Amino acid sequence: MKLKSIALATLLAVSASSAYAGNFVTLTSGVGGQLTAANGGLVTNIYTNVNRDPFYIETTSATFLAGYGPNNATGDVVASSINYRAFNGATNISTGTLTLLDWRVTTGVDLSASSPDQFDVYDFVFRDSVDNRLVFGSRFLNREDNGEEANYVFRQGAGSNVSVAWTYATDNDLRVYQAGLTHDTTFNASVAYDANSVRIKSDLSVTEGNPWSGLYLVKSDAVSYVLGANALGFFQAGEEGQTPAGAFISGYVAVTAVPEPESYAMMLAGLGVMGAVARRRRQG
Repeated sequence: MKLKSIALATLLAVSASSAYAGNFVTLTSGVGGQLTAANGGLVTNIYTNVNRDPFYIETTSATFLAGYGPNNATGDVVASSINYRAFNGATNISTGTLTLLDWRVTTGVDLSASSPDQFDVYDFVFRDSVDNRLVFGSRFLNREDNGEEANYVFRQGAGSNVSVAWTYATDNDLRVYQAGLTHDTTFNASVAYDANSVRIKSDLSVTEGNPWSGLYLVKSDAVSYVLGANALGFFQAGEEGQTPAGAFISGYVAVTAVPEPESYAMMLAGLGVMGAVARRRRQG
């Protein structure tokens, strides 16, 4: 495929000497099966300034698939590689490259029966050069000016030892407000822990004048990935009085372990024993 390399000049206007505070943020199980901001289970970003945003990683340059560059007014952007920097204050923590392994898009996704074709949803798998781990990425494009919004986006089945970050892909991208391991769709201050579900709070809404897309990144200990049901979700929680609604669609999910050779041997031996038992029963 033909690739196009573009420096994100409009997104990278911040001086390289500025102090940043952002990296992949590890999510925890909270305390006693409950997540709150106080116990660290719900990691909240109170800053609109990316210089202080704990989830923000700076894209220094990126290469895009032809026809899917950052200048697309529709937000249909696919980066084949993203060079980034993570910072803590003025200290450079790491520089890395997210290399695209796979991607897919689901168009015309309904929020509800009364709001059809609300979203286009992009799903990505990257490899991070910093630690060679897989990073699942998503972009939810809510371009409809009809009062509907996405307060939460979800990534289910991403694997263990999960961390979350975001970066700009276009000028229409919104930050992460909060992240935690939960399937809860309310605004409650305390929510139940769910190891299988990463919830990212945002507010994708054209009607409110907000950015209507975002590139959200979930890193895990996954060794591989497959296509699975209910991997990506979004939810309107009724913040401005709308009817709560949401849905899940298929996407990439983690394969968390590859059986060791001994495990294969034990499995084959077990199958052999079961086969022998079945033969004896037939003969009896």
